[in-house]
Amino acid sequence: MIQRIQSVYMLLLIICTSVGLFFLPSLEIQELSLSSKNVLKYYLIFTIILSGLIILLFKYRKVQMLISRLQLFLHIFFFLGLVYGLISAELKDIFLGWILMPFHSIFFLIMSNRAIRKDEDLINSIDRLR
Repeated sequence: MIQRIQSVYMLLLIICTSVGLFFLPSLEIQELSLSSKNVLKYYLIFTIILSGLIILLFKYRKVQMLISRLQLFLHIFFFLGLVYGLISAELKDIFLGWILMPFHSIFFLIMSNRAIRKDEDLINSIDRLR
């Protein structure tokens, strides 16, 4: 069913990321030589696409968990890169909005992964009773 709680978490993640896509200022990380306009926007678009894919794969819980874990590692890696950029940056105010973005994403992904795991355990317990 598409109306499960993990779909709500993924929808909240999509909304949060979409707001960040349109309203976060551009960011330059000189030490990592990243062009922020491209890499960071692609990161947000990739997050929206993966979250939408997780919602649409509601029949395949194991694939949902796999994509959710991969996305979680992506967000942790991105978060650590932003923390490194914050430590070495001169203007720290711009980084705060960008650091909150993967933090919210990590929270929603962990909650979604727990809900998917609960569904999988429930289905497995019902199969054992048959």
